Amino acid sequence: MTMLRRAALAALLTGLMSAGAAVFAQAPAQAPDATSAPTDAQVRELQQQVETLQKQLDQLKASPDAAARQQLMQQHWQSMQGYMGQMHDRWGMGYPWMMGHPWSMMGPGMMGGGASWPTPQGVTPDQYSQQMRDYTQRMQEQMNKIAQTTDPQERQRLMQEQWREMYQGMQTMRGRGWMWGGGMMMGPGMMGGGMMGGGMMGGGPPPSSSPLPDARSAGAKLVSTYCVQCHAAPAPSLHTAKEWSSVTQRMHIHMDSRWQSINTPTEQEMSSIVAYMQKHARQ
Repeated sequence: MTMLRRAALAALLTGLMSAGAAVFAQAPAQAPDATSAPTDAQVRELQQQVETLQKQLDQLKASPDAAARQQLMQQHWQSMQGYMGQMHDRWGMGYPWMMGHPWSMMGPGMMGGGASWPTPQGVTPDQYSQQMRDYTQRMQEQMNKIAQTTDPQERQRLMQEQWREMYQGMQTMRGRGWMWGGGMMMGPGMMGGGMMGGGMMGGGPPPSSSPLPDARSAGAKLVSTYCVQCHAAPAPSLHTAKEWSSVTQRMHIHMDSRWQSINTPTEQEMSSIVAYMQKHARQ
């Protein structure tokens, strides 16, 4: 590749990343108002942002340079998170246990991602582009429905549906499909499985991703009691014994953060959960 062509690609990437940061900059962190609904002008703004997400995918598909494609994929992934964060902070989109907390606290960190979710591992730019094109097409269809309704409650419901499908789909791309009992795929297009089914995310406990080993043991019963409040019961084989030590500690901190309607295990119960997960952990 000539130096001139490399310079042009670098300029293109710089412009896209600057534009993405401006378009998807989140509102100041605040407790979301779960009763609010966007105005017509704000809906048009969201529609424009979805169009920008689509244009980013077009740039990704058209780029001939491997390094540029990787950066464009990362940029689009961050823009998707920015879109979700804005919907949460401005209009209270999310699950009941997220209410009252800004996205910067509630989003990525809940799933162990730190400040933001890392780009899905093992996904090539071509695979990412194809999958996300289905996502953005679905988002555009949803935004058209949101724009057509004048009922604030219906608009709020449709936005909540869009947000939850995005959250579920993106977490599944990260290999966390087990959280709603769907494995890596959840039906057509990974997002075709609808919204999460239970626990704090819906109505009733979500199904376990797979039968828990030694299901009648005290540890398994505790996992089925406490862990399903926010997601399906995790299979012990998801982590090694060493990994479970830190994972369970992190989850215990989350549960003990006074979030609404979350029952927290006692220290003795937590020790039993850790021992159970480590006993049946991945070798």
